[in-house]
Amino acid sequence: MEEGLQSRLQSLPAKPGVYLMKNAKGEIIYIGKAKLLSKRVRSYFDGKEKISHRAASLILPHVTDIEWIITENEAEALILEANLITKHQPFYNVRQKDDKHFPYLMLTIQEKFPRLKIIRHTKDDKNLYFGPFINSNHMRTILDLVPRLFRLRECKIRFPLKNKKRPCLNYHIGRCIAPCADLASEARYMKGVHGARRLLEGKSHEILAELENEMHNASAEKRFEDAGKFRDQIQAINSAYAKQKADKANEADLSLDVIAICRAKELATVVIIEYRNGILYDRRHFYLESQLQQEAPEILAEFLPRWYLGIDKEDLPNEIAMEISLGEDLEAFEFFLAGLKGRKVQVVVPQRGDKEGFLRIAKANAEMLLVESEAKRFKYDEMNRSIFELQKELDLKSPPFCIECFDISHLAGTEPVASMVRFVNGHPSKGDYRTYRIKIAMGGDDYASMREVLMRRLTRLQIEHEDLPDLLVIDGGKGQVEVAYSVLLELHLTSIPVIGLAKRLEEIVFPGERPPVLLKRSNPALQLLQRARDEAHRFAVNFQRKRRARK
Repeated sequence: MEEGLQSRLQSLPAKPGVYLMKNAKGEIIYIGKAKLLSKRVRSYFDGKEKISHRAASLILPHVTDIEWIITENEAEALILEANLITKHQPFYNVRQKDDKHFPYLMLTIQEKFPRLKIIRHTKDDKNLYFGPFINSNHMRTILDLVPRLFRLRECKIRFPLKNKKRPCLNYHIGRCIAPCADLASEARYMKGVHGARRLLEGKSHEILAELENEMHNASAEKRFEDAGKFRDQIQAINSAYAKQKADKANEADLSLDVIAICRAKELATVVIIEYRNGILYDRRHFYLESQLQQEAPEILAEFLPRWYLGIDKEDLPNEIAMEISLGEDLEAFEFFLAGLKGRKVQVVVPQRGDKEGFLRIAKANAEMLLVESEAKRFKYDEMNRSIFELQKELDLKSPPFCIECFDISHLAGTEPVASMVRFVNGHPSKGDYRTYRIKIAMGGDDYASMREVLMRRLTRLQIEHEDLPDLLVIDGGKGQVEVAYSVLLELHLTSIPVIGLAKRLEEIVFPGERPPVLLKRSNPALQLLQRARDEAHRFAVNFQRKRRARK
């Protein structure tokens, strides 16, 4: 052990606090809390206390300095540890993995007339996010319910508008109040946004009470048509939340979080099922990565304070049920929760009754997610091979996780059309496929058609501030690629690489003077490009045939 580190260990106080281990570059690699700093930190080096062999063997060779912060008690140390881990994200602490499988709903309150949309990951952009949704059917039910109840727009129109538009079909069928046509004030529209927010926050019982009151008033005033509308809205909410009501607990005022964890080596999944007012309010899941492969109680003791620190006081439960005890960390955790909520929050490990049944459900969810994550990780590794192989073969600056491929189709110059298919993470993203009717270019002029389609596609992405592709693939040879590159030059998007895949020799062509590349048929990079090219060709031909059949 270095002399400087030895002197730091001797200076450790016998007080509660947080310790920060640093490497030679001054980077924080591990943060921990302790009831007695001197005893806890020295135990890593002298082996007198139960510190995992893996933790000692992985961390200690890199530690060149140790800093600490003294706190009044262990509960304060727990809060400080959670905040510091969130801020510094040390490599050897339990880290939450980014999950893009389960969707969220985003209420775009940063727009003038907010709308509800499905997204795969959250951003720090001051919009409101709800989820993630394990049950996508329930999510889509809510997505359909919001326009029916609150008449929020579903279009992608960007406000403010230069000129008002004609109301679309959604206005005529009662799913939108047409702010684009100046048929509704912003104040009236925001009233609907507030209602949608309450619904998404789980306050459906409040909305139902208000609708029932409105229905009775309308009926008493003999406004039977209005009363019927309120009745239909009540039925729609009850139908959408039927599953949640089926999950009702015996105690009507129950405020409970049920927590289960499942672990396999470095990966762990945590499921938190939230019951509020006796009804299942939400299911939350987390993927955690633990380089030290800690046991489940240690992972929960490190992760849960960070989770509950980010929750509003009103949303904290009165009770938490867990399948395992936190051991010596339990008392500090309860003290920490009491400080957040302003009253005691009981943490229990139930052995029987309703809560034990809730735990079995949470555990089954955690096991399912872990198995699914392991399967996804295996497939992801295979998929990564083709993406990173393509990056290497094309000499790209970054992996082409998002590929867009274009193709032109016509029959002897008649009914010219084009297609665009998008591959995300090596797989077709069929919801992002697009077809185009050629409007300007003359039939049979593939170069002009390609220019028109690329200009329309890339300009729209720029206007709507959507994500640009990492790679453009053109079904064609040198001429089409040069046309595509000229469009990128005109739009100042030359950071997007573009290639062509010529069918005859399956050679990859580039713009400019760079010579073509011919890959082996077994190369995963070529196979990925072929899949994208064939899919674009199939999509274009099918669209062209439909156009001819209609004509």
